Amino acid sequence: MTTEHELDLLENAVDSLNEALRKYKEGLNGDLRAYKFAIIHYAHFIELLFKYYVSESHPLLIYKNPFSKKIQKENTIGLWEAIQFLKNEGKEVEPEFFKDMEWLKKLRNDIEHFKFTMDVAEARRALGRLTQSVLDFNDTHAEIDIFEHIDADTFKVFEELADEHKAALSNARREAEEESEDAEVYDCEICWSKGTAIKIDGKYVCKLCGDEDPIVECTVCTEDYRQSECSIWNDDHPPYVDYICGYCEERIRNM
Repeated sequence: MTTEHELDLLENAVDSLNEALRKYKEGLNGDLRAYKFAIIHYAHFIELLFKYYVSESHPLLIYKNPFSKKIQKENTIGLWEAIQFLKNEGKEVEPEFFKDMEWLKKLRNDIEHFKFTMDVAEARRALGRLTQSVLDFNDTHAEIDIFEHIDADTFKVFEELADEHKAALSNARREAEEESEDAEVYDCEICWSKGTAIKIDGKYVCKLCGDEDPIVECTVCTEDYRQSECSIWNDDHPPYVDYICGYCEERIRNM
């Protein structure tokens, strides 16, 4: 029975990705502490993946001194050096990727070396954007089928992060659940998304599209409704606008 565990560069990268996805999944299930480890593993995945891209040009180029007589003892290049090498080869990286990676690496360093504060919603959005950026770069400049390396138990989470709309919708729903004052979430009547709106400060606010739907009183039955569900009735000069709900309007028009 062997006691050795060995992974090559790409295997090591995707192994960290799968661990990041498992921790991310735990975070989605309510364990906020798990996001800390998702950040650490995800940063490790991206750094190793871009080193792998460099190694595809030549395996020795991942070393800072590829001419060393003791190459195995040499330090390897960092993420920014790997990206600069790829740019020199004509493989451009989008500016948004740099911003997200600077945020990710700073947070990772804070976690590993001191103390940290993490906005969980921001972390979810950033990991979604980074996943999409990595896949875009890979599709344009590499030939790795990253989906083939995703484990069965993490595939659904990765698929969600990789899809811009699915990631945005999932994050909006979770933000709505976390920020709702009355512990309820609502559908948005503006973008028609399910479970993305919350009631706050006298209005419905959608965490996906950002639109606000004020709560107004029907001037006839005096019940509260969303403004989007009502029509203007009589006075339409702000701030004294009269609204009428659909039920009352129909009843009056049919009298």
